[in-house]
Amino acid sequence: MASTIITSAKHGAYVAIGLYLVMVLVVSLSPQSRQTVEPPIHVAHPGIQFEHRAQQAMVDPAELAGVAGA
Repeated sequence: MASTIITSAKHGAYVAIGLYLVMVLVVSLSPQSRQTVEPPIHVAHPGIQFEHRAQQAMVDPAELAGVAGA
């Protein structure tokens, strides 16, 4: 009779430990699933034109001749 009580207690302990682990996993993973996923890089709207970059990229040929002649 004592062995059946011990066996029953072991099974109960295993069930309790298993339920505890499941509860910890659910609680720890639930906040992560609620967050919205944002891309690491924010891309500008396609309608925005970046003209200042194009203007900076244009080089006057006279300036190049002055740099090369220096």
